[in-house]
Amino acid sequence: MGLINNKRGVVFTVLAIVIAVFFTLIFSARVEKPVDYKITLIETRIGVLNDYMGNFFDYARGMASITGYSALQGVIQDLNDMKAPNDEFETQYVYCIRTGNLTTSKICPGMINKTLIYYLNRIKDIARKELNMNSDYRINNITTNQTLDAFSIEVIVNLSLYINDTFANLSDTRLVTSMVSINGLLDPLYLLNGTYNQTIKKTAIRKPDWLLNSTDLKQLYYNHEYRNYKKGISFINRIKGNFVSNDFGIESFVNHTGPGVSYDDNDTMVDYLFWQKKKFRCDTEIVEIINSLIISEPGFQLDETHRLNFNIKPDDVRYTCPQE
Repeated sequence: MGLINNKRGVVFTVLAIVIAVFFTLIFSARVEKPVDYKITLIETRIGVLNDYMGNFFDYARGMASITGYSALQGVIQDLNDMKAPNDEFETQYVYCIRTGNLTTSKICPGMINKTLIYYLNRIKDIARKELNMNSDYRINNITTNQTLDAFSIEVIVNLSLYINDTFANLSDTRLVTSMVSINGLLDPLYLLNGTYNQTIKKTAIRKPDWLLNSTDLKQLYYNHEYRNYKKGISFINRIKGNFVSNDFGIESFVNHTGPGVSYDDNDTMVDYLFWQKKKFRCDTEIVEIINSLIISEPGFQLDETHRLNFNIKPDDVRYTCPQE
């Protein structure tokens, strides 16, 4: 709830800043009337138009981030309702951002008065009422991708703005790229495959892999945190039910004592491997952590790759079944 309130606060903060800029410019244009005040007023008016154009695209960038987060919540809610992967994620997501629908006939949950069109219309109306400025915009295209950060996706809006005024007609088209955080969202992997839900929480651990240790594993497990791991599954692939890894993969560790969780000697608690039901050899590839200072509850298992990744000593583990 706190994250949602923060997002709402950003909306009103951005609106307040934009409006404040508009009124400051208007006031400064009316302070005095020099001999050539008509020319000065025309120049000032054109300056206001240019400032509005720049502020409009900045505002669009902020609003795309906010509406993008709401749209992700809607996509995940639909995923939870359908209990099925969404192969059409990119298409439905950008359609939800723009229109509030997932398709022409299917509503995107929770998007009333949260679409990008809704927010852009608000700033256009403010300009008309407060600045006596006629403007219009066109959303030429919206795309989404994940190429910069494992815990954010990009929303790229191709946007045109047209300003019609007595003194000048201005227009511009720009690509506006916004980052949409996945922090605080329900993990689609757990929704589709798990027996309990889990919220994505980015870890503060910033160590390279070779410096990780058992304390880091303990923090990730007990705080239900996620780390960027190239062999993990990205947020988008988790929505699609696709277990193909990439550079923007993330991973967490399944609560082996959680509700409905069952496993055998061949399972690792790495989330995407566990829910994928990937099996390992219990005599050479899967270990149970037996040092209660690391994981206090018995039965927590790791594949050998992750044991080595966290530099857990051989004395702290045992193979889950006798070696042949």
